[in-house]
Amino acid sequence: MDADWRRLLASGDVLNAVYGDAPPAPDACRLFYVHFDERGNSATLGFETRQFPVDPPPEWVEKGLNAFEFYLAFTGVTGLRVTGWGSAEARQVGVAAVEGGQLLQVSLGSEASGIVFRASAVRLAKSRAYLASDSE
Repeated sequence: MDADWRRLLASGDVLNAVYGDAPPAPDACRLFYVHFDERGNSATLGFETRQFPVDPPPEWVEKGLNAFEFYLAFTGVTGLRVTGWGSAEARQVGVAAVEGGQLLQVSLGSEASGIVFRASAVRLAKSRAYLASDSE
């Protein structure tokens, strides 16, 4: 799943413009936001990371920014199953390409307690770099 996560984030529609071929690993990202919208059959997941790009934009360096957050909007969500949710589940994030790469299988948590769903597409909904305190 780690390879699929990295391939997903490195794609042109997600974080390629910022990270190129070296996006942060799932364990370097903290999931802090989960939102499901039944009107559009979508799920939006928000992540923050301290793993900055190797070559960040000059204005980020000038401002001393040290953290990055991004929101991934998954569309065409099907098979949503929620068996529990809490801080332990938020630490386990997995994305895998399934059905010959036609769908994404997203898992938050474990089989026993967490959230799973499939999506037909994903895009970067929002991102920003910011200055975070050292205590985070």
